[in-house]
Amino acid sequence: MAVGTELRAAATWREAAARPVNGASAAFFRIAFGIAMLVNVLLYLPTLVHEYYVDTSFHFSYAWFDFIKPLPGFGIHAVYVVQGLLAILIALGLWYRRAVAGFFVLHTYVVLIDSTYFQNHEYLISLVSFLMIFMPLERRWSLDAWRRPDLASSTIPAWVVWLIRFQFGIVYFYGGVAKLNSDWLQGEPLRMWLHARTDIPIIGPLFEHEPIVLFMTYGSLIFDLAITFLLLHRRTQVPAFLVACCFHLLNVRLFGLFVFPWLMIAASTIYFRPDWPERVWAWVVALRAAAPVARARARVQRVAAGRGRVGDGDSTSTLRAEGGPQPRISSTLATFLAVWAAVQILVPLRHVLIPGSPNWTEEGHRFSWHMKLRDKQGTGVFYVTENGATWRVEASEHLNALQEFRLYGHPERLVRFAHYLSDQHDGAEVRAVTSVSLNGRAPAPIVDPKIDLASAQLVWWGHADWIRPLDTPLP
Repeated sequence: MAVGTELRAAATWREAAARPVNGASAAFFRIAFGIAMLVNVLLYLPTLVHEYYVDTSFHFSYAWFDFIKPLPGFGIHAVYVVQGLLAILIALGLWYRRAVAGFFVLHTYVVLIDSTYFQNHEYLISLVSFLMIFMPLERRWSLDAWRRPDLASSTIPAWVVWLIRFQFGIVYFYGGVAKLNSDWLQGEPLRMWLHARTDIPIIGPLFEHEPIVLFMTYGSLIFDLAITFLLLHRRTQVPAFLVACCFHLLNVRLFGLFVFPWLMIAASTIYFRPDWPERVWAWVVALRAAAPVARARARVQRVAAGRGRVGDGDSTSTLRAEGGPQPRISSTLATFLAVWAAVQILVPLRHVLIPGSPNWTEEGHRFSWHMKLRDKQGTGVFYVTENGATWRVEASEHLNALQEFRLYGHPERLVRFAHYLSDQHDGAEVRAVTSVSLNGRAPAPIVDPKIDLASAQLVWWGHADWIRPLDTPLP
């Protein structure tokens, strides 16, 4: 390809990214995101904040973030309260940029305190709230636009809508890629979970049947891999959205998953035409006025042909129609978008370069959209040796219930806890005898019980040789 052609292609891409589109769907996303974040905060505030951060003295830090600790006393509660207030401001569009920036900082701070509490949706919230700092989502249906008419606009740059679509599409697609492993393709651990939920009214008895188990196993795999593309296609997006709603609502019934399913349902609307809220509202108004169906359709068509055309995401802008100069996004923004996309595409794939199953070793598991792939049941005990004397230590004496539950099947946390115990006893040796079952396998040690874990080095990239290989087959 000639250099001139390459430059023109780059310029065309930057022009397409800057093209104005209707800002209604992005404004709806901002409101839905703010409401979801408020609900997320309220789910933690009553008891979990105190249990996770106040009553717990030891926390499993992330690599390079050991300095991040929970604020003492009421401080960590205040962090959650402020997050809730900022979520309200985001939904209202009041002091939007400052509110979403503050929310990102506080939410990410909480996420980085303890890896035990890692949830994919909490990571997603940090990513999305960071991106929203740079998005003009306050131009419509916001108090900022009401207070400052110069800020109000019916359009936003197209890159905003496409970046939101891309970020949530990554979650869906890599959730499917992660399911392409031997355990999932054999029906585990979903089979175990469904068999444990046969008491659910109406649908529960179906989970006893193997065809249903396999249908849900492969159906969820196909759903994750295909749903983004089906939502992008005009002819399939409505049925695809309905399927997505059913999928996420079933997850709510089976697994709970906090606010994640609701956030994904709300975010799936971003794949519709950017003017869809206006079109839906016009249809509702026409129905409320008892207008004939034909009149309702005509009203929707007028909206699409009028205000909606600038924002339908497919039409060219007014500038293009008039033959004027085309705006382009800056080279800085173009570089940022390219780097962001590359990171989001490559980071979830890092586990393919590391030996062993990430479901067993946990290496490359986080930040890769590995969701509901493993059922780990583990027990263990630690032995501390100092000056020739050895004694047994129970993890429950130092950790809360969730930390202990997620300790024995996670090699990195075993080493971090061993380092903690060693520091408590003047550099004593610490060994762990573990018994871990993955997806119904017979229990096996996940680390070598003869190794002094207090002297084991954490590996931030690659495979740690103190992790025992997974050589137990599925039953």
